[in-house]
Amino acid sequence: MIKGKCWVADDYVMAYDIIISEYWTSPIDPVENSKMVMAGVKDEFNKENGFKDNDFTFIVANHNFAGGGKSIEHVITGLMGAGIRAVFATSFARLQFRNAINYGLPFITSDDEMHLGCETGDELEYDADKGIIRNITKGTEFTSIPAAPFVSEVAASGGLMNFVRDKIAKGEPIE
Repeated sequence: MIKGKCWVADDYVMAYDIIISEYWTSPIDPVENSKMVMAGVKDEFNKENGFKDNDFTFIVANHNFAGGGKSIEHVITGLMGAGIRAVFATSFARLQFRNAINYGLPFITSDDEMHLGCETGDELEYDADKGIIRNITKGTEFTSIPAAPFVSEVAASGGLMNFVRDKIAKGEPIE
């Protein structure tokens, strides 16, 4: 169960706006990447730690979250470094969806109306096993596709590389 405050995207959020191009060459590091995360999305976030300092746990978005055609891993590490523990949207860009799995950040396909039923600052609670997202602030509930067991295991391990290392160390098959 994950509980925390959400940020609701006003519109389509591109990968190129989550991490603006001048930061694509920085090392892939959650602390470094989080400093300017969302700088291209809203002017108020276009300063060091502008997004991170709001202590958001979740992002609620509409369609094709993190699209833009380039697989920029900085997007995922930046969101994680900023404290994001799950992103809910009606759809995701395929490249960033895979990056999210690799790093253990749940990108959750949610109810079509969730982005309309939440406001920035609402307190949410997410039950990954049941696929239930509760808006504690408003007393409403949304459904999502429950996280696949493999994705949940990768997230619990802290990313794909840790998952594989753990399996090898235990002598378990990777399925």
